[in-house]
Amino acid sequence: MKKQSWKTSWFVALALILVALNAGCGAAQSASPGAQGQLATDVAGTVVALDGATATALANRTPTPTNTALPTPTSTPTPKPTETIEPTLTPTLTPTWFPSPYLQWPRATFTAADVSWGEWCPARGENVSCEFEYRNYSGDCLVGWTCYDACGLYYAVDTIKDRGGSFVFTGPCY
Repeated sequence: MKKQSWKTSWFVALALILVALNAGCGAAQSASPGAQGQLATDVAGTVVALDGATATALANRTPTPTNTALPTPTSTPTPKPTETIEPTLTPTLTPTWFPSPYLQWPRATFTAADVSWGEWCPARGENVSCEFEYRNYSGDCLVGWTCYDACGLYYAVDTIKDRGGSFVFTGPCY
């Protein structure tokens, strides 16, 4: 039992020492008016000890910078306008005219300039009938050909035009 009491008294002694130290520190803190549990007071950038004997200047307070991501220069492709190709002018070729195979044509040499057409009407091409006349002017075979339909003049071929002089009536030129 003595061993336990020795341990108990050692424990009690230690507890009393701690209480005494704590009480001594608390008395020093309460001795300074306005200390309220602080060992030093920060006054306008200066640390002042509670006893008022020491004053140490503090460094200026600056805000801590944060790592804010800054925009980085990036290359944004700008679409280029499409090139306008200058068209190459080609000569207008007049297609070689030939008579429609669905119509009657004289058997003579003629061009599109020798053909004339009547006015259009809804009955165009109905009841077609043609008159023709071939003439031989000193070896030149010319033709006058006129076709009519339900509307009147349908088309005509005239290679004779204003040709004058003697001629011989003949049959188709070829």
